[in-house]
Amino acid sequence: MSVQYKVTERINPTDLTLPKKFYARINNGDDVSFDELTELISKVSNLNYGTVVGAIGTLIEVIEMQLTHGRKVRLSNLGTFFLTLRSSGTDTQEEFRRGDIKGARIRFRPGPRLQRLIPKLQYEKVTVFDSTQTTLPEG
Repeated sequence: MSVQYKVTERINPTDLTLPKKFYARINNGDDVSFDELTELISKVSNLNYGTVVGAIGTLIEVIEMQLTHGRKVRLSNLGTFFLTLRSSGTDTQEEFRRGDIKGARIRFRPGPRLQRLIPKLQYEKVTVFDSTQTTLPEG
């Protein structure tokens, strides 16, 4: 199956003075809900629905705990979760204060199996035909 994309006109975020250009953009489908995901896992494995819900719920709690302790969480072929910080810069290390930290982000770096997906992708252009962003394949 092909990844569907559309072409949209956008500004260059690194230089707002440049003229707009047309860029490819993923044509995202529906979200997969937690319930749907756990049902699918249950169907393709020998685990019942309740076991899958419990395991994923526990995984989320453990990831939260480990990130809070400044640890990276490596999940084999899935990938790695880690925290990054945003802060104001200071001229010297001694001048830096906790208040200079502006926030944190949870980041995710895909693992080898997910990375191998990228070169295998095929693309199919779709055309947006109304204001509700409903699309039809082009061709």
